Amino acid sequence: MPPKKQSGGSSSSKVKEDKTFGMKNKNKSAKVQKQIAAIEKQQAQAGKSRAALEKEKEKDMREKAKLEEEKRKREEAALFKPVQAQKVPFGVDPKTVLCAFYKAGHCDKGNKCKFSHDLNVGRKVEKKNLYEDTREEKLQDTMDQWDEEKLRTVVLSKHGNPKTTTDIVCKFFIQAIETEKFGWFWECPNGDNCQYRHALPPGFMLKSQRKALEEAEKANTISLEEFLEVERHKLGTNLTPVTPETFAKWKRTRMDKKQAEEEAMHKAKETQAAAGKNSGMSGRDLFTYNPEWFEDSDEEEEEDWDLSKYRRSDGAYEGEFEESTENLDVQDGSEGSGD
Repeated sequence: MPPKKQSGGSSSSKVKEDKTFGMKNKNKSAKVQKQIAAIEKQQAQAGKSRAALEKEKEKDMREKAKLEEEKRKREEAALFKPVQAQKVPFGVDPKTVLCAFYKAGHCDKGNKCKFSHDLNVGRKVEKKNLYEDTREEKLQDTMDQWDEEKLRTVVLSKHGNPKTTTDIVCKFFIQAIETEKFGWFWECPNGDNCQYRHALPPGFMLKSQRKALEEAEKANTISLEEFLEVERHKLGTNLTPVTPETFAKWKRTRMDKKQAEEEAMHKAKETQAAAGKNSGMSGRDLFTYNPEWFEDSDEEEEEDWDLSKYRRSDGAYEGEFEESTENLDVQDGSEGSGD
Protein backbone atom coordinates (compact mmCIF):
# COMPACT_ATOMS: atom_id res chain seq x y z
CA MET A 1 0.00 0.00 0.00
CA PRO A 2 1.22 3.47 -0.73
CA PRO A 3 2.03 5.56 2.35
CA LYS A 4 -0.64 8.00 3.64
CA LYS A 5 -0.22 11.63 2.88
CA GLN A 6 0.71 13.79 5.80
CA SER A 7 -1.63 16.56 6.86
CA GLY A 8 -1.02 20.01 5.49
CA GLY A 9 -0.76 21.60 8.91
CA SER A 10 3.01 21.76 8.85
CA SER A 11 3.05 23.22 5.35
CA SER A 12 0.45 25.86 6.23
CA SER A 13 2.35 26.89 9.32
CA LYS A 14 5.50 27.02 7.23
CA VAL A 15 3.76 29.26 4.68
CA LYS A 16 2.57 31.47 7.51
CA GLU A 17 6.05 31.74 8.93
CA ASP A 18 7.44 32.48 5.49
CA LYS A 19 4.96 35.25 4.82
CA THR A 20 5.37 36.83 8.25
CA PHE A 21 9.11 36.56 8.25
CA GLY A 22 10.83 39.83 8.95
CA MET A 23 7.77 41.58 10.48
CA LYS A 24 8.58 43.60 13.54
CA ASN A 25 6.48 43.66 16.70
CA LYS A 26 4.42 40.61 15.78
CA ASN A 27 2.98 40.29 19.25
CA LYS A 28 2.61 44.02 20.02
CA SER A 29 1.45 45.96 16.98
CA ALA A 30 -2.28 45.82 16.22
CA LYS A 31 -1.65 46.55 12.56
CA VAL A 32 0.70 43.57 12.27
CA GLN A 33 -1.82 41.37 14.04
CA LYS A 34 -4.48 42.32 11.47
CA GLN A 35 -2.12 41.40 8.64
CA ILE A 36 -1.36 38.07 10.29
CA ALA A 37 -5.09 37.39 10.69
CA ALA A 38 -5.67 38.15 7.00
CA ILE A 39 -2.83 35.79 6.03
CA GLU A 40 -4.31 33.04 8.22
CA LYS A 41 -7.70 33.55 6.63
CA GLN A 42 -6.26 33.32 3.12
CA GLN A 43 -4.34 30.22 4.09
CA ALA A 44 -7.48 28.62 5.56
CA GLN A 45 -9.45 29.33 2.38
CA ALA A 46 -6.74 27.99 0.12
CA GLY A 47 -7.73 24.82 -1.69
CA LYS A 48 -11.46 25.10 -0.87
CA SER A 49 -14.25 25.25 -3.40
CA ARG A 50 -16.58 28.23 -3.82
CA ALA A 51 -19.54 26.30 -2.34
CA ALA A 52 -17.59 25.45 0.80
CA LEU A 53 -16.54 29.09 1.18
CA GLU A 54 -20.14 30.25 0.82
CA LYS A 55 -21.26 27.77 3.47
CA GLU A 56 -18.61 29.01 5.87
CA LYS A 57 -19.62 32.60 5.12
CA GLU A 58 -23.28 31.82 5.84
CA LYS A 59 -22.30 30.08 9.06
CA ASP A 60 -20.26 33.09 10.17
CA MET A 61 -23.16 35.41 9.34
CA ARG A 62 -25.59 33.27 11.36
CA GLU A 63 -23.25 33.27 14.34
CA LYS A 64 -22.79 37.02 14.04
CA ALA A 65 -26.57 37.59 13.83
CA LYS A 66 -27.08 35.34 16.85
CA LEU A 67 -24.55 37.31 18.87
CA GLU A 68 -26.19 40.60 17.85
CA GLU A 69 -29.63 39.27 18.84
CA GLU A 70 -28.35 38.23 22.26
CA LYS A 71 -26.75 41.64 22.71
CA ARG A 72 -30.02 43.35 21.73
CA LYS A 73 -31.98 41.23 24.21
CA ARG A 74 -29.58 42.10 27.00
CA GLU A 75 -29.92 45.80 26.21
CA GLU A 76 -33.74 45.58 26.16
CA ALA A 77 -33.73 43.72 29.46
CA ALA A 78 -31.58 46.45 30.97
CA LEU A 79 -33.94 49.15 29.66
CA PHE A 80 -37.43 47.66 30.08
CA LYS A 81 -36.85 45.17 32.89
CA PRO A 82 -35.22 47.00 35.80
CA VAL A 83 -33.94 45.37 38.93
CA GLN A 84 -36.65 43.49 40.80
CA ALA A 85 -37.68 44.78 44.23
CA GLN A 86 -35.92 42.99 47.04
CA LYS A 87 -37.78 41.03 49.70
CA VAL A 88 -36.23 40.41 53.09
CA PRO A 89 -37.33 37.49 55.29
CA PHE A 90 -38.98 38.29 58.61
CA GLY A 91 -36.51 39.16 61.33
CA VAL A 92 -33.66 40.06 58.97
CA ASP A 93 -32.29 43.58 59.23
CA PRO A 94 -32.42 45.19 55.75
CA LYS A 95 -29.18 47.01 56.50
CA THR A 96 -27.39 43.65 56.36
CA VAL A 97 -28.51 43.13 52.73
CA LEU A 98 -26.83 44.83 49.78
CA CYS A 99 -29.16 47.02 47.73
CA ALA A 100 -29.70 45.49 44.29
CA PHE A 101 -30.30 48.90 42.72
CA TYR A 102 -27.07 50.24 44.22
CA LYS A 103 -25.26 47.18 42.91
CA ALA A 104 -26.68 47.86 39.44
CA GLY A 105 -25.56 51.48 39.75
CA HIS A 106 -28.87 53.36 39.77
CA CYS A 107 -30.27 53.65 43.33
CA ASP A 108 -31.70 57.16 43.77
CA LYS A 109 -32.75 56.86 47.43
CA GLY A 110 -29.34 57.56 48.87
CA ASN A 111 -29.19 57.54 52.68
CA LYS A 112 -32.97 56.98 52.88
CA CYS A 113 -32.66 53.51 51.35
CA LYS A 114 -33.48 50.78 53.86
CA PHE A 115 -30.89 48.44 52.31
CA SER A 116 -27.13 48.73 52.68
CA HIS A 117 -24.94 50.55 50.17
CA ASP A 118 -21.78 48.86 51.40
CA LEU A 119 -20.38 46.35 48.90
CA ASN A 120 -18.63 44.49 51.73
CA VAL A 121 -21.75 44.12 53.84
CA GLY A 122 -22.01 40.43 53.02
CA ARG A 123 -18.66 39.76 54.63
CA LYS A 124 -19.56 41.61 57.82
CA VAL A 125 -22.68 39.56 58.60
CA GLU A 126 -22.27 37.08 61.38
CA LYS A 127 -22.44 33.48 60.30
CA LYS A 128 -25.65 31.68 61.15
CA ASN A 129 -25.48 29.00 63.81
CA LEU A 130 -26.69 25.78 62.22
CA TYR A 131 -27.30 24.15 65.61
CA GLU A 132 -29.87 26.69 66.87
CA ASP A 133 -33.33 27.58 65.62
CA THR A 134 -33.86 31.32 66.08
CA ARG A 135 -37.60 30.95 65.43
CA GLU A 136 -38.05 29.32 68.83
CA GLU A 137 -36.65 32.43 70.52
CA LYS A 138 -38.98 34.63 68.48
CA LEU A 139 -41.97 32.48 69.38
CA GLN A 140 -41.18 32.99 73.05
CA ASP A 141 -40.45 36.71 72.53
CA THR A 142 -44.08 37.90 72.58
CA MET A 143 -45.39 41.45 72.49
CA ASP A 144 -46.43 41.58 76.15
CA GLN A 145 -42.71 41.60 77.06
CA TRP A 146 -41.83 44.57 74.82
CA ASP A 147 -41.58 48.24 75.63
CA GLU A 148 -42.35 51.02 73.17
CA GLU A 149 -38.79 51.21 71.84
CA LYS A 150 -38.62 47.46 71.21
CA LEU A 151 -42.02 47.58 69.48
CA ARG A 152 -40.89 50.33 67.12
CA THR A 153 -37.68 48.39 66.35
CA VAL A 154 -39.61 45.23 65.45
CA VAL A 155 -42.05 47.19 63.29
CA LEU A 156 -39.18 48.81 61.38
CA SER A 157 -37.36 45.51 60.88
CA LYS A 158 -40.53 43.79 59.62
CA HIS A 159 -41.95 46.46 57.36
CA GLY A 160 -38.99 48.74 56.66
CA ASN A 161 -39.50 52.19 55.21
CA PRO A 162 -43.10 53.12 54.27
CA LYS A 163 -43.98 52.38 50.64
CA THR A 164 -46.72 55.01 50.39
CA THR A 165 -47.03 58.69 51.23
CA THR A 166 -50.36 58.41 53.07
CA ASP A 167 -50.53 59.17 56.78
CA ILE A 168 -53.38 56.72 57.43
CA VAL A 169 -52.32 53.81 59.64
CA CYS A 170 -53.56 50.33 58.74
CA LYS A 171 -56.50 49.35 60.95
CA PHE A 172 -55.36 45.71 61.09
CA PHE A 173 -51.96 46.88 62.29
CA ILE A 174 -53.53 49.00 65.06
CA GLN A 175 -55.84 46.13 66.08
CA ALA A 176 -52.89 43.75 66.29
CA ILE A 177 -51.01 46.24 68.47
CA GLU A 178 -53.99 46.89 70.76
CA THR A 179 -54.87 43.20 71.18
CA GLU A 180 -51.18 42.26 71.60
CA LYS A 181 -51.31 39.86 68.65
CA PHE A 182 -48.47 41.61 66.82
CA GLY A 183 -45.22 39.66 66.68
CA TRP A 184 -42.42 38.42 64.50
CA PHE A 185 -44.75 36.16 62.50
CA TRP A 186 -47.76 38.48 62.21
CA GLU A 187 -48.92 39.19 58.66
CA CYS A 188 -51.28 41.92 57.48
CA PRO A 189 -54.55 40.64 55.95
CA ASN A 190 -53.99 43.11 53.09
CA GLY A 191 -50.77 41.33 52.16
CA ASP A 192 -47.32 42.71 51.46
CA ASN A 193 -48.75 45.39 49.14
CA CYS A 194 -50.88 47.08 51.81
CA GLN A 195 -51.31 50.73 50.83
CA TYR A 196 -51.58 51.99 54.42
CA ARG A 197 -48.78 52.68 56.88
CA HIS A 198 -47.48 49.94 59.14
CA ALA A 199 -45.80 52.34 61.54
CA LEU A 200 -46.76 53.61 64.97
CA PRO A 201 -48.28 57.09 64.87
CA PRO A 202 -46.55 59.88 66.82
CA GLY A 203 -47.36 59.86 70.51
CA PHE A 204 -48.76 56.33 70.40
CA MET A 205 -49.21 54.71 73.80
CA LEU A 206 -49.66 51.01 74.42
CA LYS A 207 -52.98 49.86 75.80
CA SER A 208 -51.35 48.55 78.97
CA GLN A 209 -49.53 51.84 79.51
CA ARG A 210 -52.69 53.85 78.90
CA LYS A 211 -54.62 51.62 81.33
CA ALA A 212 -51.94 52.05 84.01
CA LEU A 213 -52.03 55.82 83.51
CA GLU A 214 -55.82 55.90 83.87
CA GLU A 215 -55.64 53.83 87.05
CA ALA A 216 -53.03 56.20 88.47
CA GLU A 217 -55.26 59.19 87.67
CA LYS A 218 -58.23 57.47 89.31
CA ALA A 219 -56.15 56.78 92.40
CA ASN A 220 -55.27 60.48 92.68
CA THR A 221 -58.90 61.65 92.40
CA ILE A 222 -61.34 61.60 95.36
CA SER A 223 -65.08 61.12 95.39
CA LEU A 224 -67.66 63.80 96.20
CA GLU A 225 -68.33 62.29 99.64
CA GLU A 226 -64.64 62.36 100.49
CA PHE A 227 -64.37 65.97 99.31
CA LEU A 228 -67.34 67.03 101.47
CA GLU A 229 -65.92 65.19 104.45
CA VAL A 230 -62.55 66.94 104.05
CA GLU A 231 -64.21 70.34 103.72
CA ARG A 232 -66.41 69.65 106.75
CA HIS A 233 -63.38 68.96 108.90
CA LYS A 234 -61.88 72.27 107.77
CA LEU A 235 -64.85 74.25 109.18
CA GLY A 236 -63.93 73.86 112.84
CA THR A 237 -66.13 73.33 115.94
CA ASN A 238 -67.66 76.76 116.74
CA LEU A 239 -70.63 76.41 114.34
CA THR A 240 -74.44 76.38 114.51
CA PRO A 241 -75.94 72.92 114.05
CA VAL A 242 -78.55 72.53 111.31
CA THR A 243 -82.00 71.83 112.83
CA PRO A 244 -85.51 72.48 111.46
CA GLU A 245 -85.73 75.65 113.57
CA THR A 246 -82.35 77.04 112.47
CA PHE A 247 -83.05 76.11 108.85
CA ALA A 248 -86.45 77.88 108.91
CA LYS A 249 -84.84 80.95 110.46
CA TRP A 250 -82.10 80.92 107.82
CA LYS A 251 -84.64 80.57 105.03
CA ARG A 252 -86.81 83.40 106.39
CA THR A 253 -83.79 85.66 106.69
CA ARG A 254 -82.77 84.80 103.14
CA MET A 255 -86.26 85.55 101.74
CA ASP A 256 -86.38 88.89 103.61
CA LYS A 257 -83.00 89.78 102.22
CA LYS A 258 -84.10 88.88 98.70
CA GLN A 259 -87.29 90.95 99.05
CA ALA A 260 -85.32 93.93 100.35
CA GLU A 261 -82.98 93.68 97.37
CA GLU A 262 -85.93 93.63 94.95
CA GLU A 263 -87.52 96.67 96.63
CA ALA A 264 -84.25 98.56 96.50
CA MET A 265 -83.88 97.69 92.82
CA HIS A 266 -87.46 98.85 92.08
CA LYS A 267 -86.90 102.09 93.95
CA ALA A 268 -83.72 102.65 91.97
CA LYS A 269 -85.66 102.15 88.74
CA GLU A 270 -88.30 104.66 89.85
CA THR A 271 -85.60 107.16 90.68
CA GLN A 272 -84.02 106.57 87.30
CA ALA A 273 -87.40 107.01 85.57
CA ALA A 274 -88.05 110.25 87.42
CA ALA A 275 -84.66 111.51 86.42
CA GLY A 276 -85.30 110.36 82.85
CA LYS A 277 -88.35 112.60 82.48
CA ASN A 278 -86.05 115.59 82.52
CA SER A 279 -83.14 114.07 80.64
CA GLY A 280 -85.22 111.86 78.32
CA MET A 281 -85.19 108.06 78.56
CA SER A 282 -84.64 105.82 75.59
CA GLY A 283 -87.20 103.28 74.47
CA ARG A 284 -85.04 100.46 75.79
CA ASP A 285 -84.87 102.06 79.24
CA LEU A 286 -88.66 102.61 79.25
CA PHE A 287 -89.31 99.01 78.26
CA THR A 288 -86.91 97.80 80.96
CA TYR A 289 -88.59 100.01 83.54
CA ASN A 290 -92.20 98.96 82.78
CA PRO A 291 -92.89 96.48 79.95
CA GLU A 292 -96.67 96.82 80.53
CA TRP A 293 -96.63 100.19 78.84
CA PHE A 294 -95.82 98.49 75.54
CA GLU A 295 -98.54 95.81 75.71
CA ASP A 296 -101.73 96.22 73.58
CA SER A 297 -104.91 96.17 75.68
CA ASP A 298 -108.04 94.25 74.68
CA GLU A 299 -110.19 97.39 74.97
CA GLU A 300 -108.29 99.09 72.16
CA GLU A 301 -108.89 96.06 69.97
CA GLU A 302 -112.63 96.28 70.65
CA GLU A 303 -112.68 99.94 69.68
CA ASP A 304 -111.61 99.14 66.10
CA TRP A 305 -114.44 99.78 63.67
CA ASP A 306 -116.11 97.00 61.78
CA LEU A 307 -117.32 98.50 58.49
CA SER A 308 -119.86 95.78 57.76
CA LYS A 309 -121.29 96.08 61.25
CA TYR A 310 -121.49 99.85 60.83
CA ARG A 311 -123.31 99.47 57.53
CA ARG A 312 -125.82 97.07 59.05
CA SER A 313 -126.45 99.36 61.98
CA ASP A 314 -126.66 102.40 59.68
CA GLY A 315 -129.21 100.68 57.42
CA ALA A 316 -131.35 99.71 60.38
CA TYR A 317 -131.23 103.26 61.65
CA GLU A 318 -132.33 104.60 58.23
CA GLY A 319 -135.25 102.13 58.15
CA GLU A 320 -136.43 103.24 61.56
CA PHE A 321 -136.14 106.86 60.45
CA GLU A 322 -138.30 106.24 57.34
CA GLU A 323 -140.99 104.42 59.37
CA SER A 324 -141.10 107.25 61.86
CA THR A 325 -141.51 109.83 59.08
CA GLU A 326 -144.34 107.80 57.45
CA ASN A 327 -146.16 107.52 60.75
CA LEU A 328 -145.73 111.21 61.23
CA ASP A 329 -147.25 111.94 57.78
CA VAL A 330 -150.22 109.67 58.48
CA GLN A 331 -150.90 111.37 61.76
CA ASP A 332 -150.73 114.78 60.09
CA GLY A 333 -153.22 113.69 57.40
CA SER A 334 -155.73 112.32 59.91
CA GLU A 335 -155.60 115.48 61.94
CA GLY A 336 -156.22 117.60 58.79
CA SER A 337 -159.31 115.56 57.79
CA GLY A 338 -160.71 115.88 61.30
CA ASP A 339 -160.49 119.59 61.15
